[in-house]
Amino acid sequence: MRKLLAISPLVAAAVAGALSIGVATPAQAANGWNATVQCTKWRISDDSGHGFFNGHGWAETKPLAWKAAIKQANDQMPAGYRAKHCTKKKIVRG
Repeated sequence: MRKLLAISPLVAAAVAGALSIGVATPAQAANGWNATVQCTKWRISDDSGHGFFNGHGWAETKPLAWKAAIKQANDQMPAGYRAKHCTKKKIVRG
């Protein structure tokens, strides 16, 4: 038990040192874009809107991230519905 207590401050110091020099997380290392869109849940049979769905997408470029988010929103629609009138809500680096 005594050895474990002696090692703990060393481990804490090593972790703090690594974080202070800027060790990149996987999301930061990827340097892509994360996009969020909000789309209307559109019923195809009577052409009417029924609430909203959010879609999230990641890609290397902004346009591809928006496209991936819209595709993800459309993919989660139940049978007989589709995503329509999608609004770009947020895009962030990483």
